[in-house]
Amino acid sequence: MTNTKQVFQSTLTQLSTDGADAARIARRTVAILHAIDAAMAPIISQRGVSALYQRSLFLIRPGFPWLVAVYEGALVPGDFSTLQTALAEQSAEDAMLGTTALLNTFHDLLSSLIGESLTERLLGSICDTPSSGDAVQDITS
Repeated sequence: MTNTKQVFQSTLTQLSTDGADAARIARRTVAILHAIDAAMAPIISQRGVSALYQRSLFLIRPGFPWLVAVYEGALVPGDFSTLQTALAEQSAEDAMLGTTALLNTFHDLLSSLIGESLTERLLGSICDTPSSGDAVQDITS
């Protein structure tokens, strides 16, 4: 079974290894979130995905004060533009740390709601399916 947290981390590590700047990290993060939204919305609704996204932001914002505005602006389901802007304005290291915290927290929250196995099956599909490869393949280079 695919461990999506490891796949996401591997993708982010590759960006770091490639010397990606914050803007590229931001684009990749948003691509991953759009893929998660597309995979999860039919199951828990787009509002459900949005609620998990907002909760994830709420939980990590004490460690990333620059995410406060993102949390406050995360009202429209499927709109990650505020996050993309905030990430792009950070150093590459801070953008990477924020992205990692966000994706891990989202994964953990989802797992606590529907279980680890179902989470891996649902999110693993975005890692295993080439047609939804934006989340794991860099098309910005």
